[in-house]
Amino acid sequence: MPKILTRNAMREKLTAIDEITYTNYSKQIEEQFLRYVAASDASTIALTISSFPEVNTWGIIKQLWNIGKNVVVPKCKPSDKSMTFYQILNFDQLERVYMHLLEPNPQLTKAFTPQEIDLIVVPGIVYSEKGYRIGYGGGYYDRFLANYNGDTVSLAFKIQVVEDVETDVFDLPVDKIITQNEIFFCKQIREKDE
Repeated sequence: MPKILTRNAMREKLTAIDEITYTNYSKQIEEQFLRYVAASDASTIALTISSFPEVNTWGIIKQLWNIGKNVVVPKCKPSDKSMTFYQILNFDQLERVYMHLLEPNPQLTKAFTPQEIDLIVVPGIVYSEKGYRIGYGGGYYDRFLANYNGDTVSLAFKIQVVEDVETDVFDLPVDKIITQNEIFFCKQIREKDE
């Protein structure tokens, strides 16, 4: 199925999730992710500020602050589809930009280079078990990840993980996908199939 149709079909499924299920699943994913972070040596973690129906990252960010992690979030530059990550210390350092997205205010925050980021939480709408993803269509993350060598993880509801997705040559897979009830070790799945 073409990417746009897959994206639209999954968006419909996600927006149909009721509030209680959404909250419970997001909390379970948060707990799984925080256990994963605790077992890693990542000190600087990049992730987006979520909006429904994405997995809720607000609670994750608060918990990361509580355990002394650096939290960096992306500022997108539509003219060349690039991203720069800035450290936020509180939610007041965010500003609302195009399409109602929340991004860091560069005047209030410090930029981090790709080499300073230990772990990136890569957003998407649909994922294959091998870690390939269909994002929101901008290509920002694929461009950024082309120059990034650290750990990559995606947070997703189980229904977002399918057997296979359409890929392009520039699509870069993530290492792991954390859902409410399991972790997909995508890198190992890819290596097994090679």
